[in-house]
Amino acid sequence: MNDSTFDIFKEPDAPAPLLADLPIDDAQVQQLREAFAAAGIVSMDDRREIIESCTVRAVASIRELLAKDVRPILRRIEEWSLPPKQTSGSAWDNREEDTWIDKL
Repeated sequence: MNDSTFDIFKEPDAPAPLLADLPIDDAQVQQLREAFAAAGIVSMDDRREIIESCTVRAVASIRELLAKDVRPILRRIEEWSLPPKQTSGSAWDNREEDTWIDKL
């Protein structure tokens, strides 16, 4: 039998770094810059607004971001670049999918 099976109360040597603790890497920085450029977001104020709305903290530089911050920022950039939804008419008129009534 393996002795390590019963070492459940043993303290781990060093905790593995969590994704929340990892700093942003060069590939992620490039990915964010490309996403901003593709969406046509060139103003630093607009970029900062998007980043800070996702991180809920002040960020002076893109290098201050953490790895966990990248995905929500990319989603927000994508939402920002989508055309605004039409709000004319009722919620029924503006629905995106057909309902069972439409299929009759």
